[in-house]
Amino acid sequence: MNPKGSGVELDLIPVACAMCGSAETEPRPVFEGYDYEYRSCENRFRFVACSDCGHVYLSPRVRLEDIDRIYPSNYTLRITETEYPTFAPFRWLKLNILDRGWNRKVISNLRPGARVLDIGAGFGGNLTFLAELAPFPLKLFANDLKFEPEARSYLSDRGVTLIEGPVEDVACGERFDAIICQQVIEHVPDPGRMIQWISDHLAPGGVVYLETPDLSGLSRYFFKNHWLALSIPRHFHMFSRKAFAACVGKVDLEIEFHGAIVEASHWPASLRIKLGMDPHAPRSAGFMYSLISYENFLIKSISCMIDLSAILLGMSTVSQALIARKPDASA
Repeated sequence: MNPKGSGVELDLIPVACAMCGSAETEPRPVFEGYDYEYRSCENRFRFVACSDCGHVYLSPRVRLEDIDRIYPSNYTLRITETEYPTFAPFRWLKLNILDRGWNRKVISNLRPGARVLDIGAGFGGNLTFLAELAPFPLKLFANDLKFEPEARSYLSDRGVTLIEGPVEDVACGERFDAIICQQVIEHVPDPGRMIQWISDHLAPGGVVYLETPDLSGLSRYFFKNHWLALSIPRHFHMFSRKAFAACVGKVDLEIEFHGAIVEASHWPASLRIKLGMDPHAPRSAGFMYSLISYENFLIKSISCMIDLSAILLGMSTVSQALIARKPDASA
């Protein structure tokens, strides 16, 4: 049992592989573990590999009616003000090298008044940051399962149109010039449906920017079942680079970039999980928390250097990014 669990054990359901539909009778376990991040339940979960296509997915997993249980009120939201480090050199590095790189790739495809959608937007920090970088005004849209009052107010005050509900079930007449989908597709029951929705709702010539954990990430082999990227039980899928490209390649999208990105904060968080610590506790929680923290200058430097070195050597980091374009027959 989870030694620091909630005392609640949820009913789980076995599922078939969403990529090929195979329902295995003897699935091959790849990872096993508890909800080490938020202790939302006592259940032990496992990721299995499909014997037909090799895709790695969570089975059994929570019922959709229990989904709120595994996303507690303190679940990390993407708020720009808390994501960017206060230490000036690292803030400059993240803003100008790590983040503006992908933002500029997206912006270069846009024009004044372009429509941009952020799927799984949370507080919309990434969406509003992209709008600040663009040299012209954009029409912004944000999607999430539901928006908390603070997020709703934050986005509405900035003129963002809100689209609520699972995006693959949303009936929307808009066609977007760019769609951002960062660290979301691994959470949905059927990634293929989401990719199809994205393709259907991109305007000709439009681009999509996707991020998801990389099953072959270097840190996987250090932390195994305690790897933060697993985010058990919230992540339903773990994509290899090949599987992710294949998923996107099934629809009318042309891949223009696919590679590793720096996501260095996962190193100290994974180490905390490995040591039985709270991965998200503040430095003030104690000496070990202060030592093993992404806010620790030395830890931050080492983590960034590991990821940057891995990229230079052609290796995988914890996250992969992909940019694809909708063909434009009129071009």
